[in-house]
Amino acid sequence: MNDLNDLNGSFMPSFERLGFIGLGNMGGPIALRLLRAGFPMMVLDLDRERMRLLTQEGAIAASSPCEAAQHSTIVIASLQASAVEEVALGDQGIAKGGKEGLVFVDLSSTDPEDAVRISSALRERGIEMLDAPVSGADIGATNGNLTIFVGGSYEAYQRSLPVLQHIGRMVTYLGKNGNGQIGKRINQMMQSMSELAIYEGLLLAEKMGLDLKMLARAASAGCAQSWRLDELVDRIFNHGERKYRLRLRSGRTGHAIEMARKAGLTLPGAEVAHRSFSDRDWEIVIDFDASTISAPAKKPEG
Repeated sequence: MNDLNDLNGSFMPSFERLGFIGLGNMGGPIALRLLRAGFPMMVLDLDRERMRLLTQEGAIAASSPCEAAQHSTIVIASLQASAVEEVALGDQGIAKGGKEGLVFVDLSSTDPEDAVRISSALRERGIEMLDAPVSGADIGATNGNLTIFVGGSYEAYQRSLPVLQHIGRMVTYLGKNGNGQIGKRINQMMQSMSELAIYEGLLLAEKMGLDLKMLARAASAGCAQSWRLDELVDRIFNHGERKYRLRLRSGRTGHAIEMARKAGLTLPGAEVAHRSFSDRDWEIVIDFDASTISAPAKKPEG
C-alpha cells in the first residue's frame, strides 16, 4: 500500500497535500486529473470501487472525512448538496480532523445560506472554506475545462488557485462565502434562458419547414451562438447523434427566481423560461432526422 511520505517527493507541483471526497461522475475525473498532476492525495467515497480506481493510480484510501482532513492541507469535496454539512461538520467530519490552516474547497452546488453557515462554523475551528461550484458537465471535469465560481477568503482562494487551475479553465473569485453559489445560480438561470431561445427558435424553424440540423449549425456561427447550442451542433455533426435532449431542471430557474424575490427583484425572462419548461414537464427532445421537436404537455396533478 502507498504511504503518504512516498507521495511527498520532488515531483510535487506544490507543497499541498489533497484530500478528495466524492468520486462520482464529476468528482472522480477531477480527482484523477489532480492525482496525475502530481498532488499526493487521500480519497473517500461510499462506493469502494470508485476509490479502488484512484488507489490504483497512487491515491490512498481514507476511512472518513476526519481522516482525510488529518493528512491533508486542502480537502476538496464533490457531493450532493444534502451531504456537505455532514462531511464538513458531522461526527467524523472535516472539522474533527482538520488542523488550523486547512482549506476546505466545496465544489458542490448548495444554498448560498448553507455555504455561509458551514464556512462560519469551520472558521471557528481555524479552517477556511471556499464554496466553489463548477459548470461544464462531465466532459469538462475530464478535460479540465470547467468554470469555477469561488466564494470565501481571498487568502484561501490564492492558496488554492494552483490546484483549481488544474481542473478549471476559468477560475473566478467572487468575494465572500456564499458568493460562489450565487454566481453558479445566476449562471444556471442564464443557461436556461439560452435553452429557451434554442427551443423556440427551432420550434419556429420546424413550423416554417426548415431543416433543423442546418439551421442549428448556421445559428451557432451567428450572434445566437451559445455554449449549449455549440454542444448541440457538436453532438449532431461530429458525434452522429440523431436526437438531442435539452438538459432542463426546475432548480436552474427556480433558485434564481426565489433569490431575486428575496432581494426585491423580479426576473420576467427567467419566469417565462421556468413557466414554459414547467408546462412541458421539463422534457424537450429535438429529433434532427425527422426535423421535429417533442415537448409533451405537463401531466395533470392528482
